[in-house]
Amino acid sequence: MSVALALAFPEPLRLWLSPPPVQGLDARTSADGRLLGHFPYGEASPDDLVDVAPGQALHRDAAEALLAMQRAAAADGVELVVLSAFRPAELQEELFFAIKSERNQSALERAQVSAPPGFSEHSTGYAVDLGDAYAPQSQLSVNFEGTQAFAWLQANAARYHFTLSFPPGNAQGVSYEPWHWRFEGTAAALQLFEPAHRLTRS
Repeated sequence: MSVALALAFPEPLRLWLSPPPVQGLDARTSADGRLLGHFPYGEASPDDLVDVAPGQALHRDAAEALLAMQRAAAADGVELVVLSAFRPAELQEELFFAIKSERNQSALERAQVSAPPGFSEHSTGYAVDLGDAYAPQSQLSVNFEGTQAFAWLQANAARYHFTLSFPPGNAQGVSYEPWHWRFEGTAAALQLFEPAHRLTRS
């Protein structure tokens, strides 16, 4: 956007005059930077990622905390399974558009359950989808809230600096996801997710 355009038009109008931030998605960001409810996030550097499960990686800070949390859960008879961790923008784009088309969903409907590319917490390396090894039928479903794993997470996840990203009725307008947790145990992670906290507080 040119400086002249930025000076000539107020913020709401500039948002609509700017091109959509995601190619192939006819939606624009809101005044606080969100796209269809999701905040923008950069992609973690490969140098910061470590494996937490076959084919799954997290930022090294989140990975260390997750592995400690899994060990503690196992000691209590609960097996936390990593279903999805870091996702590059290319994979997020594939997930968003392919499933949107497959399910004949509108962009808004799809965004309620999956972030557009460039707007996913998973791209930061700090977010992880968790399941219960003893209740595989509940994976990536609201039914996960009825599992021992979810009950354990509610009681213990904060000790490992994990928080539920999208609780029921969240201010972002994203569907309730009891399986989706993000790590906030470092200053860098807290700074990344401050806009989401600020929205919740407002």
